[in-house]
Amino acid sequence: MSVLEGPLVFVDIETNGLNHIRGRVIEVAAIRVEQGEVVREFRQLIDPGVPLPQFITNLTGIHESDLRDAPVFMAVADELLEILDDAVFVAHNVRFDYSFLKQEFKRIGKDFRPRQLCTVKLSRTLYPEHRSHKLQSLIERHNIEVSERHRAYDDAHALWQFVQIVQRDFDPVVLGQAIAKQLKQPSLPKGLNADVVAALPEGNGVYIFEDESGSPIYVGKSVSIKKRVTSHFMRDHDNVGEFKIAQHVRNVRTHETESELQALLLESRLVKELQPLYNKQLRRTNKLLLARQAVNDGGYATVILEEASNITPDDAPSILAVYTRRSRAKEAIEQLARDWQLCPKLCGLEKASGACFWSQLKRCLGACTGREDPTAYNERLKAAFAKQRIEHWPYNGPVLVQAKAGGDAKTGIVVDQWCVVAEVSQEEYCEPVVKEYPKLFDLDAYKILQSYMQTKMHDLRIKPINLDSLQSPSL
Repeated sequence: MSVLEGPLVFVDIETNGLNHIRGRVIEVAAIRVEQGEVVREFRQLIDPGVPLPQFITNLTGIHESDLRDAPVFMAVADELLEILDDAVFVAHNVRFDYSFLKQEFKRIGKDFRPRQLCTVKLSRTLYPEHRSHKLQSLIERHNIEVSERHRAYDDAHALWQFVQIVQRDFDPVVLGQAIAKQLKQPSLPKGLNADVVAALPEGNGVYIFEDESGSPIYVGKSVSIKKRVTSHFMRDHDNVGEFKIAQHVRNVRTHETESELQALLLESRLVKELQPLYNKQLRRTNKLLLARQAVNDGGYATVILEEASNITPDDAPSILAVYTRRSRAKEAIEQLARDWQLCPKLCGLEKASGACFWSQLKRCLGACTGREDPTAYNERLKAAFAKQRIEHWPYNGPVLVQAKAGGDAKTGIVVDQWCVVAEVSQEEYCEPVVKEYPKLFDLDAYKILQSYMQTKMHDLRIKPINLDSLQSPSL
């Protein structure tokens, strides 16, 4: 049976304009469709228990006085769950509506994990020639009848009309393939509930596999979370690591991002924070080995290795290279000394007095005995470490980095001196959500940012930003 013939519930909500963590639902509508027929409808104003901002009244026409006699969410939760039971949850930008309702159900101790179908993604797949896929754009493009925009029932009904239009205009096979991209169900480990996988997002982000106790066992990232997660279990019998993960995984937690760059940075940070069992190669030790430059009494540049738990942005210019292990540091510096005829003694590889051993083999040009000009030696050392050094920050201050191909939500990261200092996001008609971080230099984040800006700058939108303006109403 086609997914569109099974139970579908078209959902739309109105909120008080805050993000889904702090915000509340003020109106919800659900239209249940089975075998192409509407079998049940639900529309209800909800008392959020908090004041209603004026701009929401201006947008929706809902006044705070309209909500005073409305029920609280708990009073309608069971009826709403009954309508949604065993149905595909259909919404425009489904992540938005789902995240608010999930949070409302969570507040009253109820779990909510339906299969989800996003009409934004469906429209993008079926109508790739169009740039905008906002609900207003669909309404105008397809001549959908709507009495009151930004009211839950009318917007939900607009989605039902849209689905009827695509059923009329597209071959069932083409339409089925477009929907299957969002709802595909793989074979799963016996300990992982199929509903968990069905609810996974399709886009960019990070996923966390958790064991029975809720502890993280693996962190990964992908441009398609659901596809990547299911791929783990398609080859778990051929890979020892994948097999072990499949045996222990009981839940998958996700963090959606607007871009691949944000996913890469988030994966790097979470692996270090959570120290999951099966991310051994990506975990960092608490100590880094810094190769710093100093100048001796003779005016020659020397290399000093020192341990550090972190790097401040002001330290970066004095650091020649950063290593994760002492053995790796010595190997790398010795190779540079060979390639550039540097003195192993001045590079910290020998402690003998007098001339270094390499000078006898004419691999050192005599810096250790004062025979080589200090200026010439120092320039050669500088050139030797040029590719190892932390690059100069190319901007005058902090910048907002956004993906050009992002969705309707405005999201991005704020970077200053190669340090990710904040994440910002703003859904349409909602306040910005700002998550700030300490300004600390992270080697992995630096490598990710530096590489991405070198190879994929064309995918990014970068603009200067004042850190004090992050809480402004619009990005």
